Amino acid sequence: MSPAADDHQLSLHRTLLEALDGDPFVRFELDPGTLAEVEARPGQAVAWVGRHRTGLRWATGLAADPASDRDVKVAVELLTAVAGRSAAAGSPVAGVTISRGGRALLPRALQQIEAWEWDLWCTEEAPDPSAYAVPGVAVVDLAPADPRIAALLEVASPTASIPAGDPRVVRWAGVLDPAGAGSADTADTGGLVGLVAVTHHRSGAHHLNDVATHPARRGRRLARLLCGTVTAQALASGAPAVTLGMYADNDAARALYSALGFRCVRGQTSGRLAPA
Repeated sequence: MSPAADDHQLSLHRTLLEALDGDPFVRFELDPGTLAEVEARPGQAVAWVGRHRTGLRWATGLAADPASDRDVKVAVELLTAVAGRSAAAGSPVAGVTISRGGRALLPRALQQIEAWEWDLWCTEEAPDPSAYAVPGVAVVDLAPADPRIAALLEVASPTASIPAGDPRVVRWAGVLDPAGAGSADTADTGGLVGLVAVTHHRSGAHHLNDVATHPARRGRRLARLLCGTVTAQALASGAPAVTLGMYADNDAARALYSALGFRCVRGQTSGRLAPA
């Protein structure tokens, strides 16, 4: 987590919140301590330059209404402006996030060389237990050094954004094989058949990462059980919201999170820029 925000950064964050009327991305996901400068056109779009979770200098532009071509165009204009000022000051950005539909409108130098389309999801209400209960199966906490975490990620989600042992994770939660630890088809993971990693945002919101189910146990609602249980527990503990990001073309995940009461906040395109 970045150092606590100073007064100037807190003021920049308030500017973004007011311009987008309390947008969940800005309210829950964005750490004010990462902000360097912002540009805002209230009711239409905002943009900022700051430090990305990768440690890189990053420019982000968000349309107030992601479905509005006008707002997306304004987000592109504002992002281009803040990225240009940053470059002129000797600190060019290394990556860009823009509301979906905006990538083709960016100057070529700001178009990501390899972009991924992703959606931010959020909930502030605990899901109905009936939406995720699986009789006879329980969610358990896993020790950070449990070797089964890396083993399951290797077979179920080899490109997971949070690796085993990542110090940002405050909780690893998992599901053990309902068929028993001695089942041959899950022996490669020591009987661990599902997991989720929980990280915390500066806002206090909890974020779900690395939702993974063993290929031999998919279709049994285990991911739903994991996410529903962890989300309910997070909100009961006082978290203001639970968030997650998912690739936009993952229809199975979309159905899962919708069933748990999450709402898709906005779609975005992110990626690194070509080296200067």
